Amino acid sequence: MPEDVPSTLSETRRTWLQRGLLALPAALTGCAGSASSVLGFSARKTRAQWEYHNRFLASGARLRFRSHSAHGRPWTSSMQQTYYAHRRDPRVGYAVKNLATGQYLAEFQADKLFMGGSMPKPAVAAVLLEKRRGNLTRDEFQNIVYACDQSINASWYYLMARITHADEQYFERKYNLPNVEIINNWQSPRFYAEFYERCVNYRLDYGCELLLEAMRRDQYGLGRWVLPANITYIGGKTGNYGEWDHESLFFYYRNTPYAIVLYTRGNFAGGNQLGCMMGGLFYDYCR
Repeated sequence: MPEDVPSTLSETRRTWLQRGLLALPAALTGCAGSASSVLGFSARKTRAQWEYHNRFLASGARLRFRSHSAHGRPWTSSMQQTYYAHRRDPRVGYAVKNLATGQYLAEFQADKLFMGGSMPKPAVAAVLLEKRRGNLTRDEFQNIVYACDQSINASWYYLMARITHADEQYFERKYNLPNVEIINNWQSPRFYAEFYERCVNYRLDYGCELLLEAMRRDQYGLGRWVLPANITYIGGKTGNYGEWDHESLFFYYRNTPYAIVLYTRGNFAGGNQLGCMMGGLFYDYCR
């Protein structure tokens, strides 16, 4: 029997559809924009999950930790006072976005560039996934996990060695993202709010499910502690280096997806200011 003829009932119509959807980017080479933009949300998600199982998991790479909910620590008057004292602090920039409607619910210095520390690691992974059309080696997939879940610098450098500034610029243009310096490590709050929107809504052609699941296993951050424990789908990335301290989250609350992105400089976070800012932005604009 020829190899391209299904030999069992396992080759269903859905399987053929998923293969066809996964092939769309190649078929649309030369067309403007993302191939995913022509698909509805359900089709984009199905396509991304097929890719996750048949490329990432099939490579032998694996996620290392379980995803976990927000922790639901009590929101105290002291934490709220800290938030109100700093929400217009010139050292901070933030963006709060409803990822379902695309509406910005709050922004302050959202286009200001900050040195990102470890923040760009998921975006670097996304650029590599785009460059290779999702066809990575086991080691490359595993280093995406290492860079996102425990923010391992060696894995970040490993990924950056495989992309160029031209790859970064192509990625930003294709997905209509703010023009920042991902490789040189300068981003804005708006950039990451937009990046999370592309991931959560499965608007990247390659790697959305892997990026989401890897960031849901992030082992660091204070913002997750102060959001309500009934938030079970939550992930993000942190960054800190010298005077720079940053927090960011994407999550579903009451079936609506949101992103909160906070960048700071000038040794802003001497205590729990980052957690208070993340909690305050949530309670003011998302709850």
